[in-house]
Amino acid sequence: MGGRKRRRKIVKRPPKRIPKVFSCPNCDSRSVTVELNRKQGVAFIRCGTCGLQAEIEVPEIFEEVHAFNKFVDLYYEGKIEAGPQR
Repeated sequence: MGGRKRRRKIVKRPPKRIPKVFSCPNCDSRSVTVELNRKQGVAFIRCGTCGLQAEIEVPEIFEEVHAFNKFVDLYYEGKIEAGPQR
């Protein structure tokens, strides 16, 4: 005779979170920080390793990840120049 059918435990997956520190497109280190100033509509983006930095205009609805993606697009288009490597 068979035993009772056991109920399987449900595994809860933790929710994915938006990162606060990003990878630099220039030096590939994970040290790019984004500071949003919503009143002025500006994002300050800087890499702590290679010194790559930019100040870009962003709409009020943008989050840090959106500003970073706009920064990466501008970098690969050649509109943001990288300074000398340390």
